Amino acid sequence: MIKKFYAWLYKATARADEKGEYSGGRIQGAVRQAVLGLCIASAGKALEIGTGSGLFLLKLASQNPDLKIWSVDTDEGFLDEVAKKIKRNGLNNIHLLRQDARSLSFDRDTFDTVICINFFIDANEDLIVGVLEEMKRVSKPSGRIIFEFRNSRNIFFRLKYKFAKYYDDTAPSVLYTYKPEQFDAILKKLDLEIVNKKYIGFPIDRYAPIIIVEARKR
Repeated sequence: MIKKFYAWLYKATARADEKGEYSGGRIQGAVRQAVLGLCIASAGKALEIGTGSGLFLLKLASQNPDLKIWSVDTDEGFLDEVAKKIKRNGLNNIHLLRQDARSLSFDRDTFDTVICINFFIDANEDLIVGVLEEMKRVSKPSGRIIFEFRNSRNIFFRLKYKFAKYYDDTAPSVLYTYKPEQFDAILKKLDLEIVNKKYIGFPIDRYAPIIIVEARKR
């Protein structure tokens, strides 16, 4: 009963243009919309880590038709489905590649913008460090590195993800939340400078369930 109710709620609260999609939930949609807002003026070359079902990718490509976008994922099924969506939408500024985010084929200093959203919820700290290292490597010195994480200071979200296996059949065995200072320490270790933080979902920043970070190479 709980699982059926959650499945209904998940679909009911999704944005109208994202209903029925694998990652079409309200929280994921809020992240996408916020990051799209940050990318309105993006130009040159952009890289998305984690193609997934392509919801962010397709919107970014439509919003920024002159932006050349590469998107990588390890899931061939996702990539095949997104390739069909790209064709249906007549988008010609997207390149899809099957790659591990910890070992990208791109040269150093390639991209003006590197984005990774709705991804770190499934990632332990070692994976996050590996992905951010590669994002830093392929980003231009003047480039933007944009990502988000779920804030463990928000008790509702911490409990929501801890017990996700009991109400969500699609959830991985572990979902991760992090304290902001954990990411501050990771970025300091990687010599990345925080340019901006955006807090979503709660009026008090400290307890906002979603924190979007924009960083760059020092």
